[in-house]
Amino acid sequence: MDETWELFGQYMSGAHAGLCCVISSESLSEAAEKALDSSLAALGYGHDACTFVAPGDLDQQALFVLIEGLDPICIVAADGKSAALLGQAYRLAVPPGKATRLLGRTTVSFLDFESLLKTPQDKQIAWALLKKLPRFGDKRSWK
Repeated sequence: MDETWELFGQYMSGAHAGLCCVISSESLSEAAEKALDSSLAALGYGHDACTFVAPGDLDQQALFVLIEGLDPICIVAADGKSAALLGQAYRLAVPPGKATRLLGRTTVSFLDFESLLKTPQDKQIAWALLKKLPRFGDKRSWK
């Protein structure tokens, strides 16, 4: 994991050993990062469970190496562009608004997570998708 931070640290922020890797085409706002951190805490991952990645000019192969080097339990694609890049990296469809599995990891993908923080109704839509991630410590949700 230290090698991953040495190689790709300029693209990452947040937890050094995050249980959840959050990919976004651009750096997320502080409010969005806090919302994701709170959501993951509510799912049992604890606070500061997210490593945030804004891949910038990384290609799909480099993104794959970055994510596999971090070895997170789950992945969140915060927008459509990052979901597409993630899909290319893993050679699987990562449809926005849905949950999928990438090499055994539950992955949820948003069209635009930031925009869902504007109204209470949209926040509930975001929370409903985030609840598709497995609850940490609950073996029944890892199926």
